[in-house]
Amino acid sequence: MILTLFAIKLLVTIIRFSRLGRGTSLPGIIIEKYYPQLLEKLGSQFKKVIFITGTNGKTTTQHLISYLLKREDEDVCSNKSGANLIRGIATSIILDTTFTGKLKSDIGVFEVEEASMPILTKYLKPSHIVVTSLYRDQLDAYGELVKTRNYILNAVKSCPKSKLFLNKNDENVSSIASECNNDTTLFSIRDKIREKIFFERSYFKYKNRKGLKRVYTRNVKIKSDLSTEFNVYGLNENIKDLQFNALGIHNIYNALAALSVIDSIYKISSSEIKSTMSNFLPVFGRGEIVKVNNKNIRLLLVKNPASLTANLTMLQNRLSLKLLIILNDKIADGTDVSWIWDAKFELLGNADISWITISGKRAYDMALRLKYADVRCINIEIEPNISKALDLSISKLREGDTLFVLPTYTAMLDIRKDISNIVKIKNIWN
Repeated sequence: MILTLFAIKLLVTIIRFSRLGRGTSLPGIIIEKYYPQLLEKLGSQFKKVIFITGTNGKTTTQHLISYLLKREDEDVCSNKSGANLIRGIATSIILDTTFTGKLKSDIGVFEVEEASMPILTKYLKPSHIVVTSLYRDQLDAYGELVKTRNYILNAVKSCPKSKLFLNKNDENVSSIASECNNDTTLFSIRDKIREKIFFERSYFKYKNRKGLKRVYTRNVKIKSDLSTEFNVYGLNENIKDLQFNALGIHNIYNALAALSVIDSIYKISSSEIKSTMSNFLPVFGRGEIVKVNNKNIRLLLVKNPASLTANLTMLQNRLSLKLLIILNDKIADGTDVSWIWDAKFELLGNADISWITISGKRAYDMALRLKYADVRCINIEIEPNISKALDLSISKLREGDTLFVLPTYTAMLDIRKDISNIVKIKNIWN
């Protein structure tokens, strides 16, 4: 094992030293194809391994759990870049080891793509599994919802000792508890405001199991900057007026999932949690903000009908809304863009919209969708070139204005690069 590991790490060092690349995917590709047992041997050194899966919310939940653990002085290994296939997770672990095969971190926190779950759990046995939500995703990649759920269910059944954390309000998720005997925590929103978040029709019914722990919120408030405040019950201590900076109601589920996991490991006081959570910032396109010449740009990643509808729900009541919507159809976006017709653009029908710029490889498909949604904005411009669309949008902003950008995944990567070039900083994100 040590010889193989040494060779892989040496190759990565050579690649980086020669500036041929960063070498961040190569280790995982080698392990996945030739030596997957190495993943098992290295992973067994973790004291705890936490998997986060589901169609939406994985990245924010993973970053929040890692953030909370680090505040407890834990060394954490995670796939913070969002590479959630087996090769990405394997790479994260390899880069966290010494040349002698010793892990530097005690806890592994990984977001895991749904179809990778039953394969990955053959090599890494998680102590904790979080399932955030289940929505119809990119049909060309995943097929129907039942198939996606089966990937996760089979993985859970192969890990009977794992603690399980499930979204109670999503019955396609909570029903998993009825088909396994794992130690399970259900997290939910009990306010009427949860009705603003739609969940897919459930093909499975949750059957009550005795002894399940429940963590839930009440008194949810949406603040003017679209962050949230709420009370949390069911943890070691109840928490009143918790401030959470990730935007929108849908992110409350991610906060509950993370807090439920942390509470199962440590008994952190409510005051410490409030202090820690108030300093957490949105990550990698999930509401992150950057300033360009005293103008604000908010990136809100959209990758399926659920994420797009959640963001539209959040924005529909904002005054003088300024939007840049970018639709690509590359593999990482989903080559079948028909999913935009399942997103509820009709929510913008009576919104106060100043203007909309539409961009990306499938800009005209998006323009057609807005037309059929009867979005009443007379100032809609189409510019397929993303860089030009960004320049156009920024030029129309006044000081203090906020531009909300709704990009698909590859478009988000492009626009982050463009923003970095505009402000002439090599890397403006942590």
